[in-house]
Amino acid sequence: MTANSFLEYFLVLFGWVLNNSMWSILGNTGLFALPLVFKVMGVWLKVREEGADEGNKGLLALPRIEHAIYVSFVVMLFCCIPLLPVDISTIKFDSSRAKECGISVPTPQNSGYSGLVNDFDGRTAEVPIWWYLLHMMSKGTTQAMIASIPCGTQLRQMRFDVQNTKLRDPVLLQEVQDFASQCYSRAYFRLKNSNSQLSDATINSVGWIGSDYFLNTSGYYDYYTATTPRSQWPYDSTRDSGYPDTGQGGYPTCKTWWSDGSSGLRKRVLTSFGDNTRKEMQRSFPGTQWEEVALRWLVSPRNAGLSGDGTTYATGSSDNVTGLVGNVTRLTSTIGLGLKQAEALPGFDALKQALPMIQALLQMMIITVIPVLMMFSAYEPKTVVTISFALFALQFITFWWELAGWLDDRLITILYDNMAQQGLTSSSVPFASFISSTNDGWIMNLVLGMMYLVFPTFWVGMLSWLGINLGTIVQTGLEKAGSPPQDAGAKAGRDAQGLVTDKIQGGIKGGLK
Repeated sequence: MTANSFLEYFLVLFGWVLNNSMWSILGNTGLFALPLVFKVMGVWLKVREEGADEGNKGLLALPRIEHAIYVSFVVMLFCCIPLLPVDISTIKFDSSRAKECGISVPTPQNSGYSGLVNDFDGRTAEVPIWWYLLHMMSKGTTQAMIASIPCGTQLRQMRFDVQNTKLRDPVLLQEVQDFASQCYSRAYFRLKNSNSQLSDATINSVGWIGSDYFLNTSGYYDYYTATTPRSQWPYDSTRDSGYPDTGQGGYPTCKTWWSDGSSGLRKRVLTSFGDNTRKEMQRSFPGTQWEEVALRWLVSPRNAGLSGDGTTYATGSSDNVTGLVGNVTRLTSTIGLGLKQAEALPGFDALKQALPMIQALLQMMIITVIPVLMMFSAYEPKTVVTISFALFALQFITFWWELAGWLDDRLITILYDNMAQQGLTSSSVPFASFISSTNDGWIMNLVLGMMYLVFPTFWVGMLSWLGINLGTIVQTGLEKAGSPPQDAGAKAGRDAQGLVTDKIQGGIKGGLK
């Protein structure tokens, strides 16, 4: 048995453990046989309702009862009685797709779910033959279909990982805000006052504090210096003349402060990324492009507000204003910040993370209640077919999500490549604007909702309808298969009755003669 997500790896086994417990309760209490009693009684009552012309009622009832019991016995044997053992060591976490696309995915034992591995280690369950074969067939079909989809870059997943990376170090967060106020704001003010009109390239470059334009253009970051001492750089009397030597460090230029080797703010901010996110960024953006993509989000005012107490370096000095005007200004700023944080809440990014978890929980629920469903349906083959289609449809949803992810990557690439070619993005790296954006627009949200929600909904609906109708056809076919012996019994009864009647009539005619 295989699993495609961490939760499915555990919950499938847990579902079968609960399934075994449910079937054990039904077996020990004798409740499993109750539907058979009612089914036999139903057959007998139906025979009694038929007319005398149907023949001997005993000969008519016996094959019908045998047929009902035989079908129920076969259903119980293959779909209810646990036979094939399975435990956590025999369930395989399928990472073939990740290896095919060059993505590093840890095993459940090496992930945050390692505690669950210990909880389930040593627990075993047994699976009925039919459901074991169905699981293998469903997973094999799903994986074969997924393998036919080209590998994507998982841009939306990457954005989710980046935007969930916060500046957890309050000292580093404060230094980012200091750099914005002591370097970026002064350079940006000078740029606006010294140029009457800016080119598109300049506009796109100066939209964040690590701007290449400010770093490489004379008179900006190479001219301005820190206004408070920085402990990473010693005091230099030549460079820092005019600033007091407090013994707490020197006053580096903004260019040095940002990009000076391992001491620079750039490198220290990048250490906030986890190893997995860093590897994914390096794989998708060759060279040093990934650093700009990541830094644009990490040092953005929005992330600074989310990482700290809600205060960003984009706010002004309205707190110094008193009276009614100050209160209104602070209220407006609070509402605006709340709206910005609401925008930053992950929408479809979080939904993509939650959907496989919901899928695993639904599988566990269906697996757990299979014995009850079979008992309440009196072990009808129609129920087996319906549940089989439901489980197959639920497991095959993984393919639709993979297809939706690949289509999503293509749409994002087309959109942001075109925007970069037209000079509409704020970076020379096309996807830097996408990574820093928390709002995809209404059209993109509608498309995503169609791919991730409507596609699977239609699929499950169609398979459920097909399963119900096919189950009805199978049930009808089995009932008709049992009708020949029943008709033969009725015909034998009628023939016997006719023979007796003929002999009596023959005797009467002979006596009269």
